[in-house]
Amino acid sequence: MTDRDLQQKRYIAAGIDIAVFIAIGIVFAIVGAILGFVFTSATSSSMVGVYLPRVISFLGALVTLAYILGRDLTAGDRSIGKALQNIRVVTVTGTPIGFMESAKRNGIFAIGAACGVISATLGLVPCLGDAVRCLLLPVWVLGLLIGLAAAIYELIQITQRSDGVRYGDQIAGTRVVR
Repeated sequence: MTDRDLQQKRYIAAGIDIAVFIAIGIVFAIVGAILGFVFTSATSSSMVGVYLPRVISFLGALVTLAYILGRDLTAGDRSIGKALQNIRVVTVTGTPIGFMESAKRNGIFAIGAACGVISATLGLVPCLGDAVRCLLLPVWVLGLLIGLAAAIYELIQITQRSDGVRYGDQIAGTRVVR
């Protein structure tokens, strides 16, 4: 890719999108912790205080996974980062992308979030869910590491390939344009 300006915009957009992903996780974690504390302190029955944070965690995991897969559509027809950088993803024919193209492009980054959804779902099951979640922690961490490695690989692809098309773009039949 000879267009250094587009490369730079893609890197900045990716950084913004990662910050949004992290912010979603932080917001759900804080809300879950606060509600769990409030309901545990306010009621004599701590079941609401125990399970409400788990439900919030489950919802947060779902929202995070949905954001990663559909991030190229969150600000209209582009991700929040791409909107701020004034770039967009289109199909190779130049038409706007849909959810399936966005999910194909970003699926490689969603491995850790998918493991998080599985873990959060199991956390809703009393007793057994806690034991299984502990056993799944290494899988979730491995999923996050795979996502991180994929992100690094994809950034290298943007720089190394003359057309700037990364692996996710090849799978989805998309490209990033101004």
